[in-house]
Amino acid sequence: MQTLIKRNYSYGMLLPGLLLFVIFFVLPSIASFYYAFTNWSGVGNFHWIGWDNFRSLMDSDDASIAFRNTFLFTFLTTIVKVVLGLALALFVNQKLKTAVYLRSMLFFPAILSSIAVALAFTAIYHPEQGIINQALRFVHLESWTQNWITDRQLVMYSVSFVEIWKWTGFHMVLFLAGLQTISHDMYESSTIDGANKWKQLRYITLPLLRSVINANIMFCIIGGLKVFDIVYGLTGGGPGNASAVLNTVIFKNFAQGRYGEATAANVILFLIIVFIVLVLNKLLGNREEEG
Repeated sequence: MQTLIKRNYSYGMLLPGLLLFVIFFVLPSIASFYYAFTNWSGVGNFHWIGWDNFRSLMDSDDASIAFRNTFLFTFLTTIVKVVLGLALALFVNQKLKTAVYLRSMLFFPAILSSIAVALAFTAIYHPEQGIINQALRFVHLESWTQNWITDRQLVMYSVSFVEIWKWTGFHMVLFLAGLQTISHDMYESSTIDGANKWKQLRYITLPLLRSVINANIMFCIIGGLKVFDIVYGLTGGGPGNASAVLNTVIFKNFAQGRYGEATAANVILFLIIVFIVLVLNKLLGNREEEG
């Protein structure tokens, strides 16, 4: 008979990985706080210029639009991905013959490259040749056709839809994992007591999924605030700066050699994420304890 042998490995084996993490992540992150207050251009000497980078950044039109777009994108995508992901998880958790197939198909977009998805949707959103407008014309709804990614009022909603399409399946899988930890005995007992489907959802499913819901909300908010690839691949921040988000502003500043302003924007984004995560963790953690 085989026996399991518990081995204790030295903490020294963690050192190579820890060293690489400190060199390539911790130290550059700490250094960025200092460079955000300098006029560093990547080469040569640099000088301490105080809050100038932050003032210049906040005075620019790009930054104000980027802040508004980033928060709008985060708000929209978080609500839809969490609600739709939960609804899909409840659906595919039923005893369906096609349950495995549906789960696979719904999760499939999550494994695709974001840039590839963005390029595909660039073609889908095309005002003349795109499949959406062609379908609308086919059913004689020409008035519903839109310039999906060139209309300044519409572009952020079009970008948000792509993010939702790509990542809802991922959140569905997280919810599904949580659903499968709930004992069927609880549902059977509640059915005997006369509870309908709505009461089972409200008093059994949602309370027992609270920690999974909290984790999904956290993932969505952090992902929304850090969004870059979908926006850059689909619109490049355009038309003009109508779909600019914080990370496209950072990228633009780096590309133009304004490393100080780019680093300042990075520091602001970092502080926003830390603040929101700490507040949400406190609020959601309290609700979890109350539950």
